[in-house]
Amino acid sequence: MTPQQDPPSPVTAPVGNEAKALYQAMIGGAGPAATGWTGSVGLAEGPTVPPIPQEGEKVLILGAGVAGLTAAYELSRLGYNCTVLEAQDRVGGRNRTARKGDKLYEVDEDGERVLTHTCRFDDGMYLNLGPGRIPYHHRRVLKYCRDFKVALEPYVMETTANLVRPPGRAVTWSNRRVANDLRGHLAAKLSEGPAVADAFHGELLEMLGVLGDLDTDGKYKGSTRAGYLHQPEIDEFPIAAPPLAFDELVNSGFWKARFYQPIDYLWQATMFQPVGGMDRIVAALAREAELAGAEIVLEAEVIGITIDEDGHGVRVRYRKGGEKINEDARYCVSNIPIPVLKRIRRQNFSAGFEDALKIVQFEKSCKVGWQANRRFWEGDLGSVDDSEGIYGGISWTAHNITQLWYPSNDYFSAKGTLTGAYNFAKQAEELGDLSPAKRLKLARSGAAELHPEFNDTVLVPDSKAVTIAWHKVPFQLGAFANWKPKQEDHKQAYKQLLQPEGVDAFYVTGDQISPLPGWQEGAMMSAHYVSAQIFGIMPLSVPAVVEVPDTVALTQGRF
Repeated sequence: MTPQQDPPSPVTAPVGNEAKALYQAMIGGAGPAATGWTGSVGLAEGPTVPPIPQEGEKVLILGAGVAGLTAAYELSRLGYNCTVLEAQDRVGGRNRTARKGDKLYEVDEDGERVLTHTCRFDDGMYLNLGPGRIPYHHRRVLKYCRDFKVALEPYVMETTANLVRPPGRAVTWSNRRVANDLRGHLAAKLSEGPAVADAFHGELLEMLGVLGDLDTDGKYKGSTRAGYLHQPEIDEFPIAAPPLAFDELVNSGFWKARFYQPIDYLWQATMFQPVGGMDRIVAALAREAELAGAEIVLEAEVIGITIDEDGHGVRVRYRKGGEKINEDARYCVSNIPIPVLKRIRRQNFSAGFEDALKIVQFEKSCKVGWQANRRFWEGDLGSVDDSEGIYGGISWTAHNITQLWYPSNDYFSAKGTLTGAYNFAKQAEELGDLSPAKRLKLARSGAAELHPEFNDTVLVPDSKAVTIAWHKVPFQLGAFANWKPKQEDHKQAYKQLLQPEGVDAFYVTGDQISPLPGWQEGAMMSAHYVSAQIFGIMPLSVPAVVEVPDTVALTQGRF
């Protein structure tokens, strides 16, 4: 293999090292962080090419989310006759980008579908309500974007100008002040150890002095790394800001507001995002799947799934335009979120499968999007008194909103959109239980603690804001599967859902059954795995022991 060639695809590779690597990743045998695949999505060559499907061999794919579209593309390009049934009037599932005119719906306490927002962003403005960033190690997502000409740009996860508001404190500090003052204090304390006259300790003291920006006596008295008392461009002799006291930093509990999430491996200071919105990915996947021969049927709500008695086929019943339609297929790949699949009538499924569905719960999550009519967080370029200077990144708070994202695109333009809340669990339940108007009121109060400009409803109007509670969105009913690796019943359910139902007829796919719940890479990983099972190059059964991903750590970081 020359350096210019890609290794075989994990979808189409022989049962060798590449296939085993994917298999281990999918069952969690290599650990939840086994995400560094760098292979090709193309076909392998030579005698290892998967068998061509028999003429008329049909696959029904339920749900046009990222995994469903990925499976449709990979299966169609090998000659399978694929039809994708999507209950909504759009593709993408949880990959949702809000734009002007978009209508957002949720289900109320009676299960009725109600309109919550009609997006009124200005023309050309958007906000990612679902996935919002792509880590550099998500090789499948990046490979598809490259192959399908989805332009990418940097997504900034963190800047030193971002803010943090510790729990129970009526103070807001800059990232640079917290990080550098704490580093300085810790370095000073370490340098106070007993003096040892050898080369190593001499180097250690020098290193601590540089690490903490200590003075010649090994004391920390503040650093320009943490910022200036006055803006340096208006102060003839710039003076470092006085340091935050060590006990004040420790007692604040600032780290409990997820301050260190950006340095976790799954994130990093700079990631990527599609130019123009995350939905550019699903648009490209849908286009390429259709070019490969797949048919995508929108507003087709699945209401029943029956596995054939011999276990080698399925019948799917769905509703479209008031008509109920039955369709038979050799294979069925379900990208339907498990909370929704639970409500669909099923026949001839195993008791183990039914038990697994009962065990899996989805996490609650909410987002809020604001349009600001001036990018006040970037600062006024015409004034030397302005001190914001925030260009991308995230500010953290102990308030219900949890975090506030600044746009990593269209810098220096007149207006911008911000993610004004992204929360989980109890915070999401609290926010999601409110009416849209009350959600905005609560989110505005949290954002105003970070930026008083949010008190100006002309600058940041309610009329150009949106909210979404993913656990209430029709045909979603949750953000991602909440796997708990220490629970034995979760291990059994995870193992069960990695295997087909019938003999080889019905498969579950999506990030919901992958080592990366909540991430598009996990959805694609799962689609590759299921496709490889259908191709016949991955085993249908899994080992007796599997490891379950830690959803909280993988979606919210460790804190």
